[in-house]
Amino acid sequence: MMVRRALDRLQPEFPSLEVKEIDIMIHPGTAWKNNIRMIPTLVCGEQRLSGIYLGTARVRSFLARCRGDAGSE
Repeated sequence: MMVRRALDRLQPEFPSLEVKEIDIMIHPGTAWKNNIRMIPTLVCGEQRLSGIYLGTARVRSFLARCRGDAGSE
């Protein structure tokens, strides 16, 4: 829920952002196949960001790295 709010807040900064939610209770095989072992997990290509608390700053940094922004760390 908190990650969803962070993604919604960051959408204007990342207009090409496409979010696909996978309900791991309904599709556990899909989650496992995509190497999702913790929720929430954000996936961008081979990169993963997961953790109990993913605040807006961490999500922004991850999205910037995915987009290829220099100095996003």
